[in-house]
Amino acid sequence: MKIINLVIIVLFNFIGAYLSYQWCYRMIIAKHRTPELYYLICYGLCYFCFILISIFLLNKIKRPMTLVIFGVPIGFIITLMSPIFFILIMEDDYKSIFNLDFIMGMLGITSMITLNFIIYPAILLCCHYSIGGIQKISSKLALKQ
Repeated sequence: MKIINLVIIVLFNFIGAYLSYQWCYRMIIAKHRTPELYYLICYGLCYFCFILISIFLLNKIKRPMTLVIFGVPIGFIITLMSPIFFILIMEDDYKSIFNLDFIMGMLGITSMITLNFIIYPAILLCCHYSIGGIQKISSKLALKQ
């Protein structure tokens, strides 16, 4: 059952990452022609953190409204932290080549419009209700046997 829960969490986080990335791509990347690699790294870090936090929250919190209350600020904080991680990871040589200050400014602006503060609580609710539904179905199947 734990493996099914992990698959559900990862699946919904990938769907949320795809929705958020497509939204951001249409709004910023395609218009301003910023390097797509930076956005992919940013989203990778962001949604890796979201998956880890989702596993923790879904194991500890059982009420849907509490998940939403925790999900909204986490959606803001994690999205804003990923450009900072990217600055720390990248070497100094590459910063000057790609004018990283401008790109990081764009990442900071786009992190506010990626809608992660809406998408992440929705991911938590989808995971919560999917896991609950699977547990009810499996308990009913176990009772029939």
